Amino acid sequence: GALVSQQPRRAVSKSGASVTIECRALDFQATTVFWYRQFLKRGLVLMATSNEGTDATYEQGYTKDKFPISHPDLTFSSLTVTRVDPADSSLYFCGARDTALGRDQRPRQESW
Repeated sequence: GALVSQQPRRAVSKSGASVTIECRALDFQATTVFWYRQFLKRGLVLMATSNEGTDATYEQGYTKDKFPISHPDLTFSSLTVTRVDPADSSLYFCGARDTALGRDQRPRQESW
């Protein structure tokens, strides 16, 4: 299987600051990176999808202004949470695949 590393494992921040989460593909080329958020006692929620070298596509309720994503190459992507406030407290996850999705394609999202 493909290995993905995410750092930091935990971040605590003051309100108004920014937190950046890094995602690295360790043994494959991450053409597409998916950023998810998980709220307490709920399933994963897809925030955005990023193809290497292009602007991310954001799901409803998530914006580039609040959650800018960088995906400059096939081994690295980052998500920044800007102007942090208590509502941003959550688990954040990245996932990746080695084939690009077209602009009109989306990963299947199921409610849990």
